[in-house]
Amino acid sequence: MAARSPSRRKPVPLQPALDEHLKAAALDVADDGIVISDASDPGAPIVYVSPSFERLVGYPAAEILGTNCRMVQGPGTDHETVRRIAIALQAGKVFQGEILNYRKDGTPFWNFLRIAPIRDASGKVTHHVGTQTDVTELHLAREREKDLESTLAHASRVRTVAALGASIAHEVNQPLAAIVSNAEAALRFLDAGETGEVREALQAIAGDGRRAGEIVLRAHRLVRKQPAQAEQVDPAQVAAEVLAFTRTRLRHAGVKTVLEADETAPKVVGDAIQLYQALLNLVVNAIEAMESQPQDLERVLRVTVARAGKDAVLQVADTGPGADDELIARMFQTFHTTKARGTGLGLLVTRSLVEAHDGSLEVARNEGRGLTFTIHLPGGLPK
Repeated sequence: MAARSPSRRKPVPLQPALDEHLKAAALDVADDGIVISDASDPGAPIVYVSPSFERLVGYPAAEILGTNCRMVQGPGTDHETVRRIAIALQAGKVFQGEILNYRKDGTPFWNFLRIAPIRDASGKVTHHVGTQTDVTELHLAREREKDLESTLAHASRVRTVAALGASIAHEVNQPLAAIVSNAEAALRFLDAGETGEVREALQAIAGDGRRAGEIVLRAHRLVRKQPAQAEQVDPAQVAAEVLAFTRTRLRHAGVKTVLEADETAPKVVGDAIQLYQALLNLVVNAIEAMESQPQDLERVLRVTVARAGKDAVLQVADTGPGADDELIARMFQTFHTTKARGTGLGLLVTRSLVEAHDGSLEVARNEGRGLTFTIHLPGGLPK
């Protein structure tokens, strides 16, 4: 005998009064505030607000109806966001995004806003429906995360400069010694009445003074904590400065350096100090990796700047001991380190800095010895 299919009952429509009651109850308990405005009126007056919206902004419906959403804007509201909302509504499109609004008592809150058009049978937009969600805690959490990343990046820079302290001192001492030598020579030339030689000595002093100043300024820029500044950055120039900054460290470690820079490599948009730090971290890591190798093995650091389509690619390749698959997989984990005095944050900070520029950081074993770290950065012009 064939099994009987279960009987299906037709849904019983709700009574109109009950239906309206459920709708009102649903709107009353919803966390998201709902606002409906009249799109046919140039002033876009509000014609309906849900109880949750009243609770969100602290205004009763009687004070809201007939006004418009500008009533919850304030001194910190982003004018560009307001402009984008207006453009979207005029085009009959949906807008969604975060905006800073204010409650009746003046308390600011971050509002995730979504506004959608409602059309009649002819397709004409008659109303706009906006849903509002208080995302202040989420916004503050993101800000705290950004502050933490900034603090870690700054700490990493300070630690790097401290590790390079002896090299920096040596770099500064060289031009200072030359300045003293040329100054003493200039005094002798003055006593002898040889003014031409004095001019040459003074020019040499000025040049060495600028060189010493640049070294100190570069170190100061690294340890100074400041907000990121977007500008057009030349990756090849960053690479050259990093190698110049670590020149003494490289020489003491017996590392031969090779810089290959493609002149067609695009400039990138970002913070020059952060990109400098990212590349510096990789170079210092490479030096330390090669120092762990026997001295009879050749130590070569190769830094490459190239173009990949519209993007810029920076590579740091060393001839150190390399790493197996397990170690490579754990390299970017928090607090993972193979160094006796390492913090395990260097590569994590480096990847964070690169990703903050919409880039990526990869690592791969070389065919011979060592590893190659590759930074991909999108090329472009400042927005």
